[in-house]
Amino acid sequence: MPKWTEYTSKDTLADNDEVMLYDATARANKRGLMSKFWDYVVDKMATAVISKLKTNNKTIIGAINALNGNIERIEPSNKKTFRIRNERAWIFIFNLGENGNDGMFDIFLYTPSYSDVPTIRKVTNKNSIILSASIDGKNTNIESDSVYNSVIVLYAA
Repeated sequence: MPKWTEYTSKDTLADNDEVMLYDATARANKRGLMSKFWDYVVDKMATAVISKLKTNNKTIIGAINALNGNIERIEPSNKKTFRIRNERAWIFIFNLGENGNDGMFDIFLYTPSYSDVPTIRKVTNKNSIILSASIDGKNTNIESDSVYNSVIVLYAA
């Protein structure tokens, strides 16, 4: 059998390619399909518990889903109003401007109130965007005095 460094290499893998693995139980080298190896990795990503993750769900896929669930990108149709969940959140409002990077932007902190009086605090003083909010059940309607291209909402845990 050749040395490991004497084997040729392959840059693009396919499902029907084989990999060599060491079977610790049988104490022998064995061949395995790349697709089976991939299935094993995906299963571990979905089921292995990693205590160091700082999310409630300690699996990799669960942690990614939790993080994705806390970020929302809003591209409203009328460019002045949008709706968010009635939860504490950072709100980033911006437009691209004429050169793609010279538009206005501002950052706000939204704090829900359970007495129907939401609070929006402006964190930056870059531009003169003003927001107002009204609670509608589990959601909050946000209205801007300025037209914008996009809003990114980051919900706080």
